[in-house]
Amino acid sequence: MAVPLRQKASDGPDRNRNTGVALRWHAHWDSGAISAAEARAAVGSFLDRVCATGGITVPRRVAQDAQLVVSELITNVIRHAPGACGLRLEVWPDSGLVQISVWDTSPRPPRPRPHDGRRVGGHGLEIVKAVSHSLTVTDRALGKQVTAQLLMSPVSPTG
Repeated sequence: MAVPLRQKASDGPDRNRNTGVALRWHAHWDSGAISAAEARAAVGSFLDRVCATGGITVPRRVAQDAQLVVSELITNVIRHAPGACGLRLEVWPDSGLVQISVWDTSPRPPRPRPHDGRRVGGHGLEIVKAVSHSLTVTDRALGKQVTAQLLMSPVSPTG
């Protein structure tokens, strides 16, 4: 198992209950020191901890989507952006959001491919966009950050 260079959790989800403050976890890894499976496990552990001690319910569907998003984003880092990378997970109770940010050292923005159901592979960003409320790419001093937000409750058809 890869050990993050730096890993930090919030002081504890129970201390943030109903304050509007995000519950956070983040880690940074050296080049090649993370796998998609380990990143998925980190998401599952963090969200389990939030639910168990933070008094917040993260629906199972949202937890599964969060693991899928992290898997796709970390896989993109492994394939297209060799170098250090990081993962930041946040749950915003008042906004009902789970936010996932992955950064890497490549300055090249991700390039979604046109939809092609016959293509094998290359659907990661399509999948992330499909399950996310929003998806943004931000330039960083050394590379970029891709951030996906998931809603913990469905949006009503009327807005």
